[in-house]
Amino acid sequence: MSRAHLLPELSCRTCGRLNPWVYLAPVVVAGSGTCICMDCAAARGWLDAAGNLKPGIAL
Repeated sequence: MSRAHLLPELSCRTCGRLNPWVYLAPVVVAGSGTCICMDCAAARGWLDAAGNLKPGIAL
């Protein structure tokens, strides 16, 4: 029987929110890491109306 894989503990690189439900650009090392939460990406104007990255934005 295989064990369930646990999700890593992530914190937003800009606001510090722990384990956001929706995030971009995760970087994980040894079970923990960082990401950019959707609220921070939207606040910086990186997303279009549908919530996708705008053309030319690379994370």
